[in-house]
Amino acid sequence: MNESILKQLVLKDWRIIQVPVLLYWVAGAAAILVAIVFGEALGVLSFVIFVFALIIAGVHPIFQTIVAERSDQNLPFIMSLPITIREFTYAKVIVNLAVFGSVWLSLSIASLIIFVGEDGMPRGTLPFFCIILVTIFVGYVIMLCVALITETQGPSIVASVVINLGAQLFVWAVADLYPIRSVIGGPVAIWNGTSVGIIVAEIAVIGLLITATVWAQTRKIDFV
Repeated sequence: MNESILKQLVLKDWRIIQVPVLLYWVAGAAAILVAIVFGEALGVLSFVIFVFALIIAGVHPIFQTIVAERSDQNLPFIMSLPITIREFTYAKVIVNLAVFGSVWLSLSIASLIIFVGEDGMPRGTLPFFCIILVTIFVGYVIMLCVALITETQGPSIVASVVINLGAQLFVWAVADLYPIRSVIGGPVAIWNGTSVGIIVAEIAVIGLLITATVWAQTRKIDFV
């Protein structure tokens, strides 16, 4: 694998998405700042804005770096260059995971500090809140995988809608589990087997999806 070409492909996509991603990060950070300044008064609104900014920070780069390349007819030109399918696939996975991962991790840590405890939600909600954050990452990875495999707008849009609805249903189902709902309102965070098991399972799904997608993508015969 040519590391120089891989680096150039990653930098190319980064230059395209860096401004909008920074704006989404600022929006998420602003939502957290609103929660700090206004507390309970605007707590729910700031949380909604935070989640929305986090989701869009993942969706936009996927459509811009993967789906748009085919719809704008740029993909045939890129694949005509001296690059391999493996290099192209790795570049897409690296830039998207690195960009969204950075936004997700930084905003998630800040949100856990601000939204949980003190004047925010009870500390007992910490495990459930972590499940929500990891679920957002799982949804993002599913969308990334669909976009990589199909490289078309229709399936990617359908996937985003289905993932959004499915994630909400999943979160509601998790919240209704007795080991989760029985500790949500508590003064301390209780990491029982159910909450830990769900997060571990989600992380395993993330790894499996990325591995399977990269394996399938690098074995395509007709890439263009």
